[in-house]
Amino acid sequence: MMLSVRKIPALLFLMLLVSPGVANGQSFELYASAGPTITDTGNSFAAGVGVSPTSRLTIGFSFERTHLSSRTSREGNVVSSFRGGTLLLGTAELRFAPFGRGRFGPFGVVGVAAGVSHPNVNDMFPNRVTNRVGAMFLGGGINVPLGERIAMFADARMMFGAEGVEGIVAVAPVRAGIAWRF
Repeated sequence: MMLSVRKIPALLFLMLLVSPGVANGQSFELYASAGPTITDTGNSFAAGVGVSPTSRLTIGFSFERTHLSSRTSREGNVVSSFRGGTLLLGTAELRFAPFGRGRFGPFGVVGVAAGVSHPNVNDMFPNRVTNRVGAMFLGGGINVPLGERIAMFADARMMFGAEGVEGIVAVAPVRAGIAWRF
């Protein structure tokens, strides 16, 4: 039987799940978070699920809704406008907590996102459009265990990607939330 390159990550993941040395760290989690965006005025909400093959590593999948407000600025005869809008995204992420998720400490996160954007409609931008979005992100945060199965967390991430055929998306949500592990 020939092993294809595409099957190697799934095989490694399966080996992690069944390995006795890491079985103690395995768990599933549900999480939700909310907070503002930085650099542009807005808000962000996320909810998702995660699987932890070890106590330090979590693979998460979430749905996010981020809204950015429109703005217009004037300096002399120059007018600059930012359309803003709403991003609806599905994400896949990898979180690494160097001290384990059962202890207070930092974590890093990296991932990808895909979905759609609905730019705001106003006097300056009267046309309703929907764009496809593809992005990647990285960030970090703090994990605060509240008990054996529940934890609070706060994170900040920077997301960069393409929106539609010529747009660029750059969003920086800062969120706090809660995670329940089972």
